[in-house]
Amino acid sequence: MNELPQEAERLLSVAPDAFVEERKRVAADLREAGRTDDAAQVGALRKPTAVVLAVNRAARDRPQAAKDAAEAAVRVRETQLSGEQDAYRAAVADLERSLDLVAEVAVAHVGGKGKNATDAMRQRVRDLLRSAVANEGTRLALVCGTLLAEQEAAGFESFAGAVASRPRSARAKKSDDGAHRAAERELRERKKALKDDLRRAERALTVAERAVARAERERDGAKKAVDAARAALEKL
Repeated sequence: MNELPQEAERLLSVAPDAFVEERKRVAADLREAGRTDDAAQVGALRKPTAVVLAVNRAARDRPQAAKDAAEAAVRVRETQLSGEQDAYRAAVADLERSLDLVAEVAVAHVGGKGKNATDAMRQRVRDLLRSAVANEGTRLALVCGTLLAEQEAAGFESFAGAVASRPRSARAKKSDDGAHRAAERELRERKKALKDDLRRAERALTVAERAVARAERERDGAKKAVDAARAALEKL
């Protein structure tokens, strides 16, 4: 799927029972704005599972924990392959601690008000979090709270084994460092773009509110004129 328009990203963290109506509303707003392609893309967006929506909400509720988990996952892979056992164990501990913080909130969301999440749902939350931090693309989606689906719980299990004894090449380390910096840069650019969109939306809202206030004053004036004319006519 192509990258979703920014207006649609909030869909990925709403309560499950609100998704369909919110999707209709966002698509309608985009069509009204003349963005028919974006509207069609939003309209075709499939409803994520309750687990995905809960994890996205949790990542937005605890953004630092989600970011820490993504960064710790990178360190786990790097230290595992480099043979740095103490650093590897520390990175695994940091990863588990961060994932626990996000999972705690996600389980609360997936359970709903007054309900406890089942053991199966708790396990799906953990599986999704572990698979999400296993590769660069889904790590970024987790940090942004924009995961689309549950992935197979594979890939990160390879981190659970013994630390590899063969040191990595300088070229491999440089490649991973570059990928990590690129992910961080993309996240910073994304945040900046969202802040710019927020400022533009706030300015547009201010303009619209002023226009509404002006229209209401004109309406009140017109109504008074109609009432005065009607009263004068009735006196004749």
